[in-house]
Amino acid sequence: MNKNYFPALDGLRLLASLNIVLLHLGSSNALEYMKAYQWIDPIVRAPAFAAGIFFVLAGFLFGSKFSDPKRYVSTPSFMFNRIGKLYRLHFVMTVFMFFVLIFKLSGYQHFPHFNEITDCFSKGFSNMVHPIRSLFLHFSLTWAIFPHLGMKLNEPSWSLTCFFICYAITPIFSKWLFKQSPKALWVILFFTFVPGAIWAVCFSFTDNLWFNSYGGKYQFFHIFAPVRLFEYIFGMVLFRLYSLGYFEFLKKDYASGIGQGLSLLLIYLSLFLMSPMANPGWNFFAHHSIPLFLYGIFLLTLLSGKGFLAKFFVLKYVRKIGKASFYPYLIHLPFISIAWGICNLNKPLNTLLFIIFVYSISTLYNEFKTRKK
Repeated sequence: MNKNYFPALDGLRLLASLNIVLLHLGSSNALEYMKAYQWIDPIVRAPAFAAGIFFVLAGFLFGSKFSDPKRYVSTPSFMFNRIGKLYRLHFVMTVFMFFVLIFKLSGYQHFPHFNEITDCFSKGFSNMVHPIRSLFLHFSLTWAIFPHLGMKLNEPSWSLTCFFICYAITPIFSKWLFKQSPKALWVILFFTFVPGAIWAVCFSFTDNLWFNSYGGKYQFFHIFAPVRLFEYIFGMVLFRLYSLGYFEFLKKDYASGIGQGLSLLLIYLSLFLMSPMANPGWNFFAHHSIPLFLYGIFLLTLLSGKGFLAKFFVLKYVRKIGKASFYPYLIHLPFISIAWGICNLNKPLNTLLFIIFVYSISTLYNEFKTRKK
């Protein structure tokens, strides 16, 4: 097995993905019954594992894959490989969501009969906001940069814009990192947090800018690609420091277990740093920058495969589902819209069945692609 393969990180992918799916289920009013459990609500609403963890995790994993400084990897071939893996699903789900929205906005309360299809499409299409432009923005992966110019057809697709920018710098930046001294790596690690802090200050001291509402401005600041690049770099630098032996103490069984428990507790407590009464910039920083540091610590405690949580994450079926967990992230929003038309998602059993369905088809899809190779 590749010495830079860390099985427990497959389980971390699953945990992070599941938290995002629960977040969007909650925002669709599917988890109202959870509000009775006030200690759980912040985990879903905040959420505990926000999108930033995907960038830290990806940076660490791709940093490990490019761990041989003598290995030459063509950036275009690497990019096409990643686009081929992720873009097709994004394309299909965007088109799928486009037609789901047409139906939702058409006013039809039943599935249209054959002779009603044209009328349904015409009514729904006319009620959409810049539908063709929205499709183009999503297909060209520019919606994350100009979200105010079109409808969100499949919101998680913004992350692909950020990831493809990150992938573009991976081969060259990995080689550059290998030339840096340990002292320089620690300095770089510190500076990866600076852009996020500056971004939070900009968020705090600006009005709604050119957006129609605070929500539009927040969406832009949350998904804008260049800031996410530094979260990815944080993960890459973290791997370099790990490979140089700076976190050897975490390989001890008791240290891993304590570290996992403590970092989970700190991640949970960090959710309460945000407050409706606090400065918006502070809330932004508390939601985007502080957790990143804690995600990094949590990730490091899992690498040895020791500790109570890592031992669960390395279970065969947990890893299988975890390897496919970026797919639920890309597809779950359209399926939430459809599920609401079929049943009441605000029931524990229906929520559970929905999650099982989404993760089952994603795992089967990933298994099919793996065997096909």
